[in-house]
Amino acid sequence: MNMRIVKHLLIPIVLLGGMLSLPAGADRLPPGVQVIHIRQPAYMQKIPGQSTYSKENIAAAEELAKIGDAEAQSNLGVMLASNGDYKEAVYWYKQAANAGIGAAMYNLGVLYFNGQGVEKDYSVAQRWFSSAARRGNAYAQLQLGLMSLTGQGMPKDPKQEFYWYTQAALQGLPAAEYDLAVMYHNGDGTERDDVRAYAWMLLAEKGGIDTSEALPIVAQSMSSDEIAKAQRLSKSLLGDPMP
Repeated sequence: MNMRIVKHLLIPIVLLGGMLSLPAGADRLPPGVQVIHIRQPAYMQKIPGQSTYSKENIAAAEELAKIGDAEAQSNLGVMLASNGDYKEAVYWYKQAANAGIGAAMYNLGVLYFNGQGVEKDYSVAQRWFSSAARRGNAYAQLQLGLMSLTGQGMPKDPKQEFYWYTQAALQGLPAAEYDLAVMYHNGDGTERDDVRAYAWMLLAEKGGIDTSEALPIVAQSMSSDEIAKAQRLSKSLLGDPMP
């Protein structure tokens, strides 16, 4: 009997221009909610949520932002959001997003999705996520996959969900690799393919996701030759995963 795997739901959180990592114990299934946390970007001196930026920090960033430095505008949005000043963060994220900064587009989408500094609006969030996704932002692609699953801001559409998880997975985002593996195993939005499911699950595991419960479920209907094929396939799909 084919056992379905319950996908994790990803709670959107401000990207802050850095990389995402998975907290221990947050990726058990089924069922569960997987919270993607922020790992401190190299240029940051403080961890969001644990400390705030001083007026001097913000003034230094604002000086560059006011003369049109789009990266500085995006970084200033990060600092303001970390201090809880979401309305001001929205303003600077918009400046950076309109200048083509993908991370600012994603962050702005998150604020609209969560209703932070603006009225909650999934449709507007979806538009900003889409803009970021078209510029190759893997986190925005992952979020669009989730919204295609939940129907927030866009129609529920397994094929679109599969498409966006694929785009993010091909960039090495472990959470997308995991959800893509689940879709292959369950046959959601695509034909069922446990060889590909197992291959993507191995890559998600390499990226730090706990697959100890999901991987055996996929493997139970596979032959040893199919598992060996999946192992070879996982090595050809892409290089090292994103942190």
